[in-house]
Amino acid sequence: MSRSKHAEPTIGLREQKKLRTQLDLCMAARRLTVERGLDATTVEDIARAVGVSQRTFFNYYETKMDAVVGPVGEIGTPELRERFIAGGPTGVLIEDLTWLFAIGYEPEGEVREGISLVMEIIKTEPRVLAAFVASGVRLEATLGDLLAARLGSEVSPEFVSLAAGVMTTITTRAAMSSAGDPTASLAVAMREHCAMAARLFEQPTGTKRRRTE
Repeated sequence: MSRSKHAEPTIGLREQKKLRTQLDLCMAARRLTVERGLDATTVEDIARAVGVSQRTFFNYYETKMDAVVGPVGEIGTPELRERFIAGGPTGVLIEDLTWLFAIGYEPEGEVREGISLVMEIIKTEPRVLAAFVASGVRLEATLGDLLAARLGSEVSPEFVSLAAGVMTTITTRAAMSSAGDPTASLAVAMREHCAMAARLFEQPTGTKRRRTE
């Protein structure tokens, strides 16, 4: 699965700013929760730490719990989702899913810090763990809508669950493989793991697929 045939996607300045604010609010919520605890952390505290108004906070998250969990139930940005639905950027479904998921893994340093903060939080806040589980359900629903829009027809729940499981595995394994290298790119690692997964389905040149009678 060569990446050389396709230009790397770019995000517009407006979308970059929105992603930046969304991530800043999430990171502030996690840092404050580790420092003070969830109950002692308020929406006002989170907004103040980022330098925005509470109104701006509510443009991104409905509750402080949502901010701690982060945009887990979202995939890409509206602009990039439209590109995915239209068949981009490569035309290969698994590659394009990986591209869409990888968008949320920049910048690298904050992603790593965010993972570390979450691990600390769930040790003392079972409610946060439950919220992450619930966000997985939302993620699957979002993915199902995206796949149906791209493929032009309804997709089975089994297919959606399989796609979500594959992407979760690729994401998790990529994060694990790059955990020891603070300079490693999680987005690149995801693409590399996507390519490795594709090798499982390669058929050797000059051989015929064995059919099961």
